[in-house]
Formats: sequence, structure tokens, C-alpha cells
Amino acid sequence: MGKINLQMYSFNDGKHNDSRANLRTAAELGYDGVELFGPNFEIPAEEMKALTQELGLSVVSMHVPNKAMIPELAPYAAAVGAHFVGLGIEPMLNDDEVHRWARELNELGAVCKKHGCMMIYHNHTQEFGPCGDVRVIDVLMRETDPELVGFELDAGWCAAAGFDPIEFVREYNGRVKLIHVKESSEVLGPMEPIDVSGFEIVDGKPVFPKEIQEMLEKADRINCAACEGLVDWAKMKEAGDACGCEAYIVEREYSEGDRVEELKRDIERYREVL
Repeated sequence: MGKINLQMYSFNDGKHNDSRANLRTAAELGYDGVELFGPNFEIPAEEMKALTQELGLSVVSMHVPNKAMIPELAPYAAAVGAHFVGLGIEPMLNDDEVHRWARELNELGAVCKKHGCMMIYHNHTQEFGPCGDVRVIDVLMRETDPELVGFELDAGWCAAAGFDPIEFVREYNGRVKLIHVKESSEVLGPMEPIDVSGFEIVDGKPVFPKEIQEMLEKADRINCAACEGLVDWAKMKEAGDACGCEAYIVEREYSEGDRVEELKRDIERYREVL
């Protein structure tokens, strides 16, 4: 049985706003480690390291709020023992921006390497859209330095885009360092990248037009319960282990009922297949 980690964004449902309490809950539910995100960084690094050690949680990785914060937060990652520093999305509105982002990933990767960690990029569905005669994700894979940049495959979003995450991990053997254990109940296809620059920002978040908001909400709602989605997790783990994946990280973005109860049922089911 492998270790199962939790992306702390899974508590981002508007009801669980205490990072320290959420870390304790993750440990109580039986998760072996965590992937930190934005609000967690309000906890000083020394305290975070002591707290996670007390709780028996390893800090596998962390997602930074934006790319400008990587130079600031790479030392935090090193201090708490995280091996990976990740970003969740980059708009990439055209092919030129895809190639530019690959170059920038290499630059950010060099910053992370100085602090003993690796830069990783986490996909959504948009990275499986076209760039020239290949996919965006193919360009990012081909144009980034494997010594500087790794990838965190969100298997649920990959499946929702209409692609097989198991075949993807095999195709890019050694490049996928982390796998988000995320469920998607249906195929939506690759989403078009969204340019947020023209939208009003309220409380740090863009205010989307109704049609975009409805599209995003639909994408959230396909995040179903453990082992009820499109991915065969036993085969996913077999492929991941064979191809150099270092950690499996559960993430919840939506739940019908109580989020903590859902996370409890999730780990109970994933223990049977991961």
C-alpha cells in the first residue's frame, strides 16, 4: 500500500478557513502527507515544519499563488522539506505564449533548483488543446529542461479533456513527478484559456461573465467521489510507479455533502487501489 497525500486546497470550500486545524484534520483522516497552497503560507516556515512533524505529515509539495512569488516561496519550500514547487495554471492565449511559457518555466525551474526543489506545472483541461499540430502539453514537455521542470498530472482533468492519463504517463516516462488523484465523471473536452485581464477583481478573484461562470461551475461539478470517475486508479498507480511518479495527491474541488466526510470516504476507497 502506497502513501496517500492531500492537496490542502481540498478544504477551500468556504467553511474550513483555519490552516492549522485543516492540517490536523488531514492527519486525523489518515493522509500521509500534504501539498500546501496559498493560505497555508501564512504559517511561518519553522512553525509549519514543527506542526507537520508533530502530526506525522510529510510536506510533499506546494502550490504558489502566482509565478511572481516563486523566488519568495522557494526558500519556504526548502525550509519545510517540500521537494516540489508548483503552479496551477497559465492562460497561454496563443501559440506564441505557449512557447514563451515553456521558456519561463525553465527560468523558474532554475530558481527552484538553487533551493533544492523542483519546479512543477499542473495541468487543467486547457493544456490538452492544440498548439500548432500538437497539444499545448506536448510543447511544454518538449521545450522544458527535465533537470529543471517536472509535471504534476491532474489525472481527472486529463480524462475530462478526453485523453487517457495512464497512456500520458507512459508517453512521458520520467517527466510526471506527481499525480493529482482527482475524479471526473464525464468528458468535457479541452477548455479554452481564459484571459482574466479584462475582468473586475474582487477579493483577489476575477468576476466572470455569466456564461464563463456557468462553464466553470459545470467543470467543478464533475469532480465526483473516489473511484466513481473515469480513471482506473489501480492501473494509474501501476503506470505511475513504473514511470517515476514520486507521490499521489488527492484533491477535491467539489462535493455534494460535508467536505470532511467526503475526504474521509475518499481515502478509505483509495486505500483499496493506491
